[in-house]
Amino acid sequence: MIQALHTAIAGLRVSAQRLGVAAENIANVQTSGALSPYDGYVPQRLEQTTATNGTPTATARPISQASFAVYNPADSRANSAGLIGYPNVDLATNIVDLTIAQRSYEANLVTIRAASDMMKVLLDRTA
Repeated sequence: MIQALHTAIAGLRVSAQRLGVAAENIANVQTSGALSPYDGYVPQRLEQTTATNGTPTATARPISQASFAVYNPADSRANSAGLIGYPNVDLATNIVDLTIAQRSYEANLVTIRAASDMMKVLLDRTA
């Protein structure tokens, strides 16, 4: 039961991290920067893995294609061709990640409640 609690708590942390990465990406979707070298917001993605003891872990990593070019010659950071860079944020993917984070958080809370109830029953029987 203790391992179930540890795994569920680690799952809560990963869910919170997933939520934070997606929220930061969405919040910075309109942040522009110079195109070459790109100096604007670099979108992140969350890589989730499972440790040898079964607990989930996650690491935020920058995406490989960080920006795309947009024609905006009025911007002070535009290059000679009038192009600036915008972060390559896929809103649909990030909104799905928000939903995954929410559902994962809820599932881990249910696991914590179930483990807590089992421990309560065990303690009541041994007392």
